[in-house]
Amino acid sequence: MALSLFTRRPTVPPDTATWTPAGTTVVQRYRGAVGAGEGAIVLVYTADGDQGSSSFAAACLGCTYRVTRNQYDTAWLSETQAADLANTHAAGCRALDRGIPARPGDDQAAKIVRDRLWGLRPRGTTSPDYVFLRNFHADRVALQRPADFINESMLQLAESEPDFVTVQPHSSGRGVQFLVQPHPPRD
Repeated sequence: MALSLFTRRPTVPPDTATWTPAGTTVVQRYRGAVGAGEGAIVLVYTADGDQGSSSFAAACLGCTYRVTRNQYDTAWLSETQAADLANTHAAGCRALDRGIPARPGDDQAAKIVRDRLWGLRPRGTTSPDYVFLRNFHADRVALQRPADFINESMLQLAESEPDFVTVQPHSSGRGVQFLVQPHPPRD
């Protein structure tokens, strides 16, 4: 039997213990325990940002746990805070490791971006809110896309739905800023 230079090698799926979602930097991992078995992995990560300072998030690969802000929802998480929350979650989570989530298609990923923007839409005011890349930290495990994809999705929304998302030049003179417009007033 002759070996060919073009013999296919079987593809080995990535291990959740070493997997990093696109656009993120995983800084810590915690594994839960379910009885005698190993439970889900909880990631502590940061992502491409636009504010000059790092904020962190924690996400469980076994359940729906995602956290990006402190318990009072008043501040973004530091690495230490995210690690503490991830460790606490891993200790109590009974979910089994579900493996790496399927990477959504571009249309589904764009819908994730749109859904996040819809949730950021201000209520009870006439002032728009600025949108930052860190607003998408909780979605990075599901999105599996870099910041460029998020920015491009927001640009497309600004073109197609200017009453929902607008874009303006950044005050620093470099790049643009996105604003999510408030809900229209009820009659």
